[in-house]
Amino acid sequence: MRVAIINHGIFPFLMGGMERHTHFLASHMAAAGAEVEVIVPALTPARTAEFAAAGNPYKLVQFGWPRSKLWLRSNYLFSKAAAPYLAGGRFDAVYCQGFSGWAYLAGKGAKAVTVYNPHGLEMFKSVGAEAILKSLPMRWAGREQARLADCTVSLGGGLTREVRDFLKVPDSRIEVLPNAVDLDYIDCFPKGAKAQGGPARFVFVGRLEHNKGVSYLCEAFSGIDGAHLTIIGSGPLGEELKARFAGPNIEFAGRLEDPEMFARYHASDGFIFASLYEGMPTVILEAMACNLPVIATDIGAVTTMVGVANGFVVAPGSSEQLAQAVRAFLALPCEARSAMGEASRARAETLTWQRVARMTLDTIERRLSTREPRG
Repeated sequence: MRVAIINHGIFPFLMGGMERHTHFLASHMAAAGAEVEVIVPALTPARTAEFAAAGNPYKLVQFGWPRSKLWLRSNYLFSKAAAPYLAGGRFDAVYCQGFSGWAYLAGKGAKAVTVYNPHGLEMFKSVGAEAILKSLPMRWAGREQARLADCTVSLGGGLTREVRDFLKVPDSRIEVLPNAVDLDYIDCFPKGAKAQGGPARFVFVGRLEHNKGVSYLCEAFSGIDGAHLTIIGSGPLGEELKARFAGPNIEFAGRLEDPEMFARYHASDGFIFASLYEGMPTVILEAMACNLPVIATDIGAVTTMVGVANGFVVAPGSSEQLAQAVRAFLALPCEARSAMGEASRARAETLTWQRVARMTLDTIERRLSTREPRG
């Protein structure tokens, strides 16, 4: 089977969840026997050489990223440049990440099965008149992509209803394919040791922007004794948050490369996640793979990963509920915390890229067998 995945970037050169998703899905579909090509904006010569030296099992195909004041337009023009290559008839499936691939979906006579993954549908969850206005073109584009694709991916949980309601996709064209984690990749990093004594240590990983809910998280920890929070990440709210909240029990560690980030995971007692809206966050799966109990907000597909066995689920946008969950965790005996960590790892072991890559290939094969030819 020949599969193309198109995205606006690739891990490790971009560090977001969608970029990681693309790299690991491509790697494990290739490991399962598929011929996989990943179409991305052109990398620098140095990064192209770095990719080649890494020995990845998939092929990287690069097209220029057109400059435009509007990111959506740049993505569309990038996809348009790649569309003739995708439409060449060599692929059994084209997997479109986010808005990438829109121009291909809109083309005529595409022979491949088309899969559209909108991830967290963030464009439908903007807050405030200005943000909503800016999101309107993306909402329209998302609905168009869903209308044109053979199937649209839900990562599971509440996202299935959102794909149905926001994108107007009938159940017959929704495929539930969860996010996943690469345990071999995570387990290759040194684990280190947890600090003995002192406050319980929590870690947050994410971009410092409004939708990540970091201000609510900091407010929660500001009133708690016996707990320390490390915030890993950078973003537009970084300086404001540091000015308001940096102190003895809240550390801003900045953006870290994976070896140091996973060392921080392993040095922590729990992971905490406060987003106001999102899909199925990779960082939660990574924390679970590192045997961490999780406190998370009830958004997207979070409840498919976190429950009473391995943590606490709270309402988004509530510093009070986050603080209550932290205090409930602090009240647990060490044995209960350890059991939660073990439950996290066990759940992560059911959400591996080996399994999800196989699910994705099986979905493509089924769609190929039932798809009516296009003109």
